[in-house]
Amino acid sequence: METRQIKANNVKINISEVNLQPAGPFCMSFDFDLEVLKESILKYGIINPPYLIKNTDNSYTVVTGYKRLLAANELGWKAAECKVLPDRFTECDALLFSLDDNLLHREFNSIEKAMIIDRLVNFLKKEEIIEKYLPLLTIPANRHSLILYLNLNELEDTVKVSVARGTVSLKVAGLMENIDKESRLSINNLFNYFTFSINQQVQLFQYLEEISRREGQSIKDIIDSSDVQEILTDANMNKPQKAKAITAVLKSRRFPSLSEAQMAYKKGMDRLSLPSGVNVTAPPFFEGVNYRLEIAFSDGKELADTINNLNKLPELSEITNFWKGRGNT
Repeated sequence: METRQIKANNVKINISEVNLQPAGPFCMSFDFDLEVLKESILKYGIINPPYLIKNTDNSYTVVTGYKRLLAANELGWKAAECKVLPDRFTECDALLFSLDDNLLHREFNSIEKAMIIDRLVNFLKKEEIIEKYLPLLTIPANRHSLILYLNLNELEDTVKVSVARGTVSLKVAGLMENIDKESRLSINNLFNYFTFSINQQVQLFQYLEEISRREGQSIKDIIDSSDVQEILTDANMNKPQKAKAITAVLKSRRFPSLSEAQMAYKKGMDRLSLPSGVNVTAPPFFEGVNYRLEIAFSDGKELADTINNLNKLPELSEITNFWKGRGNT
């Protein structure tokens, strides 16, 4: 590979002449904390000079070192030593230069990866981005991944922060594309309040989406409904208890027949009063015909006694009908 030497001029730049607006054309930083960097700059100054491009109006655009200049500006610096790239340096050159520089020093969060891909599509064919640049960003090299990350750029900033920090999973963020803004924000608030695993988030999102279609309500309306809000505001429940209760409520609304069957089965089993150490498990979702009986025992006599006690339960023959409501009389 041919080595390309970049000749940049060392110039002391007034920071006021630099465009430090967020999400500039070469910026690859999102949701960051400048405090550690500011402490370093106070001790040692700016060790690695930022690279800039000079604009036709004599202002400057940051190519690399955005956070360094932002931190210096917050510290009250009026000027900083920078390197100004030559005029022949194209925007595409600058973008790829910035990407290479960042790849050497840090890992990107999901939203930063989305920002990079969004900028790359302005200059490169999607096939090249998929084959060459997605692997560099540790993203599966396929069109689905490309579309997923491009869509992340359309999310609201508050949702982007949650995705960047991992409180809203990338998978759920991808599912948010087809729901309204208010519903996205409501889900975001819910998932920030609780600590759900990725699977739990996906399951809850699916419950909410399916209830929305069935009942003709927005997801925001479902989250704002009394049965969910009563749980959220219950001072007698901790967060894990609330999370479990909300999941149960949404599952019940999504599968009303299943919930009724579960309640009827539980009441029937409670009335049956099985001997200690005996557990009966119904088939998942009450689909199928195979039930499972488990008996815990320490010796043969205890097992024989337990089986004998089971045989004395007249309701035992009705156990497979409890979920149909026959044991709930």
